[in-house]
Amino acid sequence: MKRWTLLVALAAACTGPPAPDAAVCEDFIHRICIAPICDTVNSTLNPGADCEQDLLARTGCSNPDFQFTTPDRARFLSCRLPLLRSGSSRDSAPNCDDVQDIFNNCGDLVIFFQTQVDAGSPTDGGP
Repeated sequence: MKRWTLLVALAAACTGPPAPDAAVCEDFIHRICIAPICDTVNSTLNPGADCEQDLLARTGCSNPDFQFTTPDRARFLSCRLPLLRSGSSRDSAPNCDDVQDIFNNCGDLVIFFQTQVDAGSPTDGGP
């Protein structure tokens, strides 16, 4: 009985509302911009001197009302998985091979990060 109670308590601790789209996008950007920044990020996305701030502004992810459109949330989360291989901590630098895999397999995500958000539509989550 004690094991059952413990399992129920642990399961309840892992539930809760999903993170907002803006937080998911911000986390992705933060991880790929951890120094030293992978060559793939620099050559493909060409961020400015402040990688994180540039990509947040470019995508509109810094807006708390940001919502994914293209790619949608499920696709974004799926493409994000390789970033988590190096650790669940937000400050775990990704392996550059994993970043390259994302860029190779998630072209829609690359386009998302390359496209400047329309200033008139700050919650637009894609091109």
